[in-house]
Amino acid sequence: MTTTSGNPAAATPAHLAGRDIAGLLFVADMYGVQADQLAAVLGVGESRARAIASSWRRAGYAESARLGPGGPWTWLTRAGLAACGVPFPATIPALSRLAHLRAVTSVRLALEATSGYRAAGAFWRSERRLRARVGGRVGLREHIPDGEVHWPDGTQAGWAGECWAVEAELTRKTVTRTAAIMREILTRTGDYG
Repeated sequence: MTTTSGNPAAATPAHLAGRDIAGLLFVADMYGVQADQLAAVLGVGESRARAIASSWRRAGYAESARLGPGGPWTWLTRAGLAACGVPFPATIPALSRLAHLRAVTSVRLALEATSGYRAAGAFWRSERRLRARVGGRVGLREHIPDGEVHWPDGTQAGWAGECWAVEAELTRKTVTRTAAIMREILTRTGDYG
């Protein structure tokens, strides 16, 4: 694995455009993002997305490496997470979770690309944000969804005011386990924490 990163201690604050801020926040939420998906988030081609990730690395906000098949992954450093104002630990995406992280990111990108999502002002709350909200209080048997889609009140959407739990499953689960996860998610009446 080859990692290229800036030294956060030596980094000078970079001027961040709106696209950079949105991209950094997206990467922070998703633990890490692969190059082609980062391009989709930023609305640029893959080579331009790699150049933007490189500028983030030079500023000390991100690291990148080829972690598995396909293009390199980008994730945020402690300085990048601090710049985003999020309390997440700075960690490299776990190899065992890469396929899952990619699948969840694909679901998020597909939802955010729909006209209904945009028109309603819906927003995604990531598993990472949910876990940060709960802190260390998640038990072994409790389930946190891969994300939530929040549909604000006061919109024309038929599902205004709703919160949808999102699950991207890549492994087969027993019917009993699936039912338990669904029951837990459907019976939650308050926010995490």
